[in-house]
Amino acid sequence: MRKALLIVGVLAALAVPAAAAAKTPPPPVICGTACDGGGSGGYTGCTTQSASESFGIPYLSYARHYLVVSYCKIDGWITSVGIAAHGCDFQGAAYCVTGAAWQTGGGVGSGYASFTGHATYVGAIGGVPFAGTSVVNVTIGPG
Repeated sequence: MRKALLIVGVLAALAVPAAAAAKTPPPPVICGTACDGGGSGGYTGCTTQSASESFGIPYLSYARHYLVVSYCKIDGWITSVGIAAHGCDFQGAAYCVTGAAWQTGGGVGSGYASFTGHATYVGAIGGVPFAGTSVVNVTIGPG
C-alpha cells in the first residue's frame, strides 16, 4: 500500500508542471502610446537643439553665430531646459562677439520652449567691409 501511495504522489507531482506547461500563453497586446512612456505618447529623454547663422566666405573672412539648447522631457513635458552653448566661430578677416541670449517662452512644466541669442560681427572681403548683427532662435516644439 505504501508503494502505491508513493507512486500516486510522484505521478501527481509530475502532472502539475506538465499542466502548467500546456497552458496557452496570453495573446500579444497592442497598447500604443500608453506603453511607450505614458499616456500622452510624447518624447521622453534628453537631447539638444541648435540654430546657427553664417556670414562671409570660409577661410577668407567668415563668421558663424550659434545657440545650443539642452533639454529633457518626460511624456512630452519639459523637465529641464537651458542654454548649453552660445558663441561665435570666425576665420580670416572676420570677427564675431556674442551678446545676450535668453529664454523667450515656455520652459519647465510646458511642452515647448523658445530661446534667442544675439551677436555682432564684422569682416572684410577684398577690402570691402561688412558688419551686422545676428539673431538666432531655437524653438523646442511640443511632443
